[in-house]
Amino acid sequence: MNAAYHHIIDQFLAPRVLVIGDIILDAYLKGDSSRLSPEAPVPVVAISSKEETVGGAANIALNLKALGASVSFLSAVGDDDTAERAFALLRQAGIATDLILKEKDRKTMVKTRVMAKSQILARFDYGSQLPVNQETERRLADALLESYRDFDIVVIGDYYGGILTPLLVSTLEKLQNEHHKLLAVDSKELAKFRNLKPTLVKPNYYEAIKLLGMDYQPDGRVDQAMATGALLYEKTGAKIIALTIDADGALIFDNGKFAYRSYAYEVASPSVVGAGDTFVSAYSLSLFCGADIPMATEIATAAATIAVQKVDTAPCYNTELKSFFAVNHKIVSNVNELRKLAEIYEAQGKRIVFTNGCFDILHSGHVSYLNKARELGDILIVGLNCDESVMRLKGPERPINPLPDRMEVLSGLSSIDHIISFGHENEDSPVDLIRAARPAVYVKGGDYTKETLPETKVVEETGGEIVFVPYVPDHSTTRIIHRINNGGRLRMQA
Repeated sequence: MNAAYHHIIDQFLAPRVLVIGDIILDAYLKGDSSRLSPEAPVPVVAISSKEETVGGAANIALNLKALGASVSFLSAVGDDDTAERAFALLRQAGIATDLILKEKDRKTMVKTRVMAKSQILARFDYGSQLPVNQETERRLADALLESYRDFDIVVIGDYYGGILTPLLVSTLEKLQNEHHKLLAVDSKELAKFRNLKPTLVKPNYYEAIKLLGMDYQPDGRVDQAMATGALLYEKTGAKIIALTIDADGALIFDNGKFAYRSYAYEVASPSVVGAGDTFVSAYSLSLFCGADIPMATEIATAAATIAVQKVDTAPCYNTELKSFFAVNHKIVSNVNELRKLAEIYEAQGKRIVFTNGCFDILHSGHVSYLNKARELGDILIVGLNCDESVMRLKGPERPINPLPDRMEVLSGLSSIDHIISFGHENEDSPVDLIRAARPAVYVKGGDYTKETLPETKVVEETGGEIVFVPYVPDHSTTRIIHRINNGGRLRMQA
């Protein structure tokens, strides 16, 4: 069990969260199709079931509640049967609805999808997308003024502009100045929330380039997005910008500067609708509960991975998220298993990257090194020196952290796909692992050259390329231990 991640996820039960935004009723008409209509060249779907759930900002509320938080929802709907069905779904999930107002002439938004097995054939949208009327706008602002201090986190889900009117945004700005909260915003119009100085915003790639007036790039999206941090900070005013790039993971900027990258887990036939809602929900809770940017990003990435594996739009639950970090699917038990994995990846055309090390006390230099290694291919495999090997290489006082703990910490990084230990047979070089994995790229840090690297011969024999990635200056486990022993500013927590 990875105690650090579990410690954060356990605290998800404490926050009181206010979600502000629109309610959409998502309806799914499911059936099968085996013929075309004689009236037009369209499939005939024999409907066998109808399922409903809530979408829009309501899906953020569902995710926050599923993750364990206490959730209230502030919104406006029509005075109609669609609204009543949405209310029932929210209450069934345990979400407080007393701050949701009804507007007489408004039509609650419903999106109906016609599906043949898992394929969506058509979608029909019905409902009001215009801003709420002045009376409803005033009542929403009054409700905010009265209840804002009761919450720890505020999450805005603004999808079609009907709820977050200028009055509501200005009211939020006033309240944030008086009672600062952790404020997260997920919107297609992030610029209109700039004066709120959000803690977190979550644009996807398309929203980010549209906001900045950039052109879509089918190739090199990560490189293009990497250069947007300062511009996005100027446009959004957000401390943390989580720019998601679907299969390419996410780039995180802190005050406009690149801070971290996560990698998407491979999922067969993902259902990506609503994954962004899961991501922003888990990220917001993680930040509030004390996670730093790397940990919050990895937790949010894991939560979104769980959600996209489900049929239709469904949240990630607290227990599922804890299980993700408890069941260590990344650890490879032996060389034969590694060889089989490598053969599978090779058959899939995947480019394997291999690196190795002790990784005793994981620090930012390690994370940067591993991220750079991962960028050189599709699959990153890390060989980890066993405790006996570390002792032979580093001395009798090492390792500080035993092998199971080092494996668990590394497994929390999305840049790493698999971890395998070595050195149990007095062999401190991972040559057997390299022969089994047959990596396209072998990555090494430090001051090695091909001439001084013990693994050069076996890498070249297996057709691999050697790439040297320098370590981050002034970042090393030895230096950290030295500072601790000499009473430096760095302090280890018990």
